[in-house]
Amino acid sequence: MILDVFQKGLIRGSARLPFDPEKAYAYVEHPREGWRVYLRSCIFLHSLDEPFRKQNFLVVKRMGARPTSATWEPPKGQMEGKEWEDTVLDSLAANVLRETEEESHITEVKRLRHTGLVFQSQEADYPPNHFFQYHIFQGFITLEQVKQSIDTFDWMKDHKAAVKRWRRDRKEKDAVAWFSPRHTRVEPKWCPDIVALYLRH
Repeated sequence: MILDVFQKGLIRGSARLPFDPEKAYAYVEHPREGWRVYLRSCIFLHSLDEPFRKQNFLVVKRMGARPTSATWEPPKGQMEGKEWEDTVLDSLAANVLRETEEESHITEVKRLRHTGLVFQSQEADYPPNHFFQYHIFQGFITLEQVKQSIDTFDWMKDHKAAVKRWRRDRKEKDAVAWFSPRHTRVEPKWCPDIVALYLRH
């Protein structure tokens, strides 16, 4: 059952988790039922200048991985406590735009919307009543934004010393491409389920 993180009366918070104690990750918790959901976001970016095809979306590759390895994914990430806005939806939207800028160097997303799709699961070290949810967004980008992304990744290849000085969130990825099941294989942990959920709907 997908838990409703948008209902009224939930407790907002953030927690430092063992896998990454430097950050405090945002969650909502039900005051009576006791469940907790850590909030995450994922975005499927499509070209604004070409006919819409759902399977034509932008993916980024993990820094240092071979292009042929299964390390591509749509921009996605975990919401931090510092990103809380007025509403949960506003907070998730701000989170997904930050992740988009950090991971793909896209700075302008048009027609951003929450698709209503949610992927819910648990990490292996979560207590029984703790979950995470990826909230799936859709957005559109111009060819100028795609060029900006490609140019930035090309610049990174030629300025490795400068990139080392960047904060870690900006140097997690080192390439961008349009999704191809054969050439940009997705990271195997959660991405196949997220991509399948989006494409099915």
